Amino acid sequence: MDKKNNQREPKRYCSAFEHISDICRIIRLCFESEHSENIDCPIKELDRLRRCEDMTLETALPTVLVRERFALSGFEYFCVMLGISAALEGNGQAPSFSEAVLHYPFVESENVYLTMLDGKPFQYLLDIEEGSGIARRFKLKSFLFNFIIGNDVSIPNISFNVFSDNLPMLYGDLHGYGVDIISSNVPVCVVINGKTGSGRRTLAAQICGSLGKNTAEVFVDNIKDIDVFVGELTGVCVLTNSVPVVIADEDIKKAVSLANMMPSLLPVVFICVNSEESRIRLRCRSCFSLKIIPPDKAQRLNIWEYYLDGSDIDARLLAERYRLTVGDIAEVCKRYSSRSAGIEELKREILSLNSESPICKLIRPMFRLDDLVAQEYVTETLKRIIGTAESLPRLMEQYGFEKLFPYGRGLGVLFYGASGTGKTMSAYILAAELGLDVMRVDLSRIEDKYIGETEKRISEVFQKAEENNCLLFFDEADSLFAKRTDVSDSHDRHANAQTAHLLQKMEEYGGIVVLATNLEGNIDPAFKRRLHFTLEFLKPDTAARAALWRKFIPEALPQEEIDFEFLANNFDLSPAEIKWAALSAAVCAESSPLSMRHIISALKYEYEKFGLAFPNIGYKKINLGGALI
Repeated sequence: MDKKNNQREPKRYCSAFEHISDICRIIRLCFESEHSENIDCPIKELDRLRRCEDMTLETALPTVLVRERFALSGFEYFCVMLGISAALEGNGQAPSFSEAVLHYPFVESENVYLTMLDGKPFQYLLDIEEGSGIARRFKLKSFLFNFIIGNDVSIPNISFNVFSDNLPMLYGDLHGYGVDIISSNVPVCVVINGKTGSGRRTLAAQICGSLGKNTAEVFVDNIKDIDVFVGELTGVCVLTNSVPVVIADEDIKKAVSLANMMPSLLPVVFICVNSEESRIRLRCRSCFSLKIIPPDKAQRLNIWEYYLDGSDIDARLLAERYRLTVGDIAEVCKRYSSRSAGIEELKREILSLNSESPICKLIRPMFRLDDLVAQEYVTETLKRIIGTAESLPRLMEQYGFEKLFPYGRGLGVLFYGASGTGKTMSAYILAAELGLDVMRVDLSRIEDKYIGETEKRISEVFQKAEENNCLLFFDEADSLFAKRTDVSDSHDRHANAQTAHLLQKMEEYGGIVVLATNLEGNIDPAFKRRLHFTLEFLKPDTAARAALWRKFIPEALPQEEIDFEFLANNFDLSPAEIKWAALSAAVCAESSPLSMRHIISALKYEYEKFGLAFPNIGYKKINLGGALI
């Protein structure tokens, strides 16, 4: 070493690269000075290194941040420096603790062996060979090395979020409470309870951001070796000044195990759960719970305006129409650029987003009241239901009716009658006239043989319907809403528990529920008591059948003279049967004009299909393939 280098004056480092280069130079110097007469040179250089670091902002030097955040002793810092040098300039062989002890100039003044026996904070920073003693070799953990050289820090199952203060503040009270909790400087666990997409992670980030910290999101369900993972999580959180936010929607027990293993280096941990029961007990941390409720209209408006980002789309209409979660709104806007989309395109995205459930499907209704051909009492009852649904919110708010209905403020409607009489179409008409979508439930996928699964799926259906503010439609409802039976075995108890859960959800639901059934007598009386309207659908009378024939045979279709009165008087059909017969007749006609011969032929097939005797009629000797009627 020349004399000039020995007399360097301390100065501020201009870059992290210059600092790392100096570290490597000093480590080479320590290894070159194996004789006692040269020991002063490394000591002077290490002292100068520390003075140069003190003259430089620590945030500009990643290695200094490691030293400060882990409160490293001189020997511990030397081992990190040795790891840096070995990674950048080594011969491929990792250094050992015995080498670190041998070449550390201040070894006589520090209890370096106690540091190695304790294992902290080495367990968070170094990958160490199995075994015991100072002969073990070590290297920097990959995330630590990447941090030091300026690369992205990446660990499987952990997502880092740098706090951004431009996100809308939705839960001010919970935010203030959370800040007070984690400012207490005692080890705590904050449990944020809310359904997926409700903004749990955003709330955690805003609480941490108020205290100048970032968050590290952990999806605990994917962790295999929790003992190894907790060390890396601790190291990376201390290193990046982050608070762990553990997502535990599937496995709360694993989240509790992880929180119990976290050292005091991480005084705060968040656990996000979506279950209603989230009683968590930890050994060395106090637990506090924050419960997120679905955003109200004002909060939804705030979220839409944020993600639409200046678009001319009517955010107020979206906020009033859809009761989406924070996550759903973000996803909709992410999937379709709001600047190039109109409101109808966004509505289609919302429809698409919520049509992926295997147990229910969101449908945009196409029929309106003018499309319905039915008896007058059916039309009048539908108009009354529509008027009631439109008036309810105003009456509740303006005159204080909400005090009388503190839980469910929705409408329950029962449509019953023979198949094909218009029950499904009428449900779609109600939704269209009220500006709602229809959520049609697949009852075959609701019921499950495993205890508790049916109730879970029922809850999912009502939750999705609530979020989308839609008309909830149960077709063939007697399969799910059937009368309860006397309890004679475990199956009966299970079925009755499902019915009780369904009753509770109907009681709480604030929208419109329509049940359709062929057999009104099979519906449990307990459900009927919660219904506000019942409407029987009878087969159409003669006048209605004539109108239906005229409606279902389009004027644009080439046709001969059709005797609609004859068809109405002689064939007692439902609307669905008339519609299908008209289409079948048009297929028979192919390119020729539709005639009575084609219609009668289609009707004969319809009767044969259901095993019914064709009516004994005579109509002007219609020629059906050589036979005369």
